[in-house]
Amino acid sequence: MPELVDPPGELSSSDSLYTVVAGEGDGFMLGLAAGDTAGGAWELGYSATTEQATILAYSLITKRALDVESLVAGFLEMDGHHEEEPVFRAESAEFRAWLDRARKGAPVAGHEPSLDAAARAPVLGVALRTDPEELLGQAMELGRLFHTQASTVAAGVVTAAAVAASCFAQSGLDLIAGVAETIALAGDDLSRGLDGPDRVRDLASEVRALIPSVGVASGDEAIAAVGGRREDPVQMVLAGLLLAAPVAHRHHVPIAEASNIGGSRLGAVVGAIVGARVGIRAWPWAFANDTWFAEIGRRLVRGPNEVRDLPIPYAVEQHLMSGGRPGFH
Repeated sequence: MPELVDPPGELSSSDSLYTVVAGEGDGFMLGLAAGDTAGGAWELGYSATTEQATILAYSLITKRALDVESLVAGFLEMDGHHEEEPVFRAESAEFRAWLDRARKGAPVAGHEPSLDAAARAPVLGVALRTDPEELLGQAMELGRLFHTQASTVAAGVVTAAAVAASCFAQSGLDLIAGVAETIALAGDDLSRGLDGPDRVRDLASEVRALIPSVGVASGDEAIAAVGGRREDPVQMVLAGLLLAAPVAHRHHVPIAEASNIGGSRLGAVVGAIVGARVGIRAWPWAFANDTWFAEIGRRLVRGPNEVRDLPIPYAVEQHLMSGGRPGFH
C-alpha cells in the first residue's frame, strides 16, 4: 500500500463529532478507489473491487434501481465474455468462481464467506440514501445474487447503511446509532433463506455495542474491539465502521488503517464511507481515472441520469491495461 507518514491518532475526546454535508455523498467513488488502491490487491492501482462498483454505478445512474440483468451482463462484458480480453484485475477468489459459473449459463451464488458484498454495497448507499427501506431491500437482493452466507450479505447491508448515513455527514456515535436503526428495520428478512442465519440474528444490537469503542484509531484496535475474527465478514465491516466513524483531521488515515487489516476490499468500504462524508477531494496517493470517478459520484447524487456521454467502462479498463488502441470506443 502507499507509504504514509501521518500518525494514526486522529481524534481526541474533546473533538466535535459533527460535520457539515459535503456533496451529499458525491465523493464516495473517489474514496472507494483510494481505499482499493491502498489495499494493494493490484500493485499498479485499483482492482476489480472498483471496477465492479463502476459497473453498478453506471446502472444505477440510469435506472435508479438495481437491475440484475444489466449488472450481470456488465460484469460478463468486463470478463471478456464477448470474445474480448478480460479486464477485471486481481478479482477475489469468490468473485472469480462466480464469474466462471455465470459464463456457463446463469449466475449461481457462492457459499464462501466474503467481503465482496460489502465492497459492492456503497453504490446503493449513495443512490438510495433517502429511502432506508428500499436501500435495505436492494442491498439484500444484491448480496444474495452473489452469496448464500448470511454474514456476507449482512456485511453488505451494514456498509450500505453506513455510506447512506455518511452522505448526510453523520459521524461518531450518531453514525453508529443510525446504522443500527437502519439494520433493525430489516428484521428477519436479513437472514431468511441464507446459510448461518443465527450469526446475524442480533445484528442491530451488535452494531449498537460498538458505541463505547468509537474513537479507536488503529486497525488492530478496531478488529480486537469487535471480536478479532478476521474471517468473519460482519466483524471486519464493523471494525471498518469503527475506523470510519470519527471525524478524522487527516481523512486518509482511517482508510489506510482499514486496508492494513482487510486489504483492498475493506479499504474500499472505509474509503466510501469517509469519501461520502468529506466530498470530492484529492487523496495522498495516486491512482488512474480520478476525474472519472469524481464525475460518477456527482452524477449518482445529482444527475443527469445519463451515461452516454461518459467513457465506456470496458474501454477505460482495456486502455489502462494495454496502453490503448486507436480510435473511439
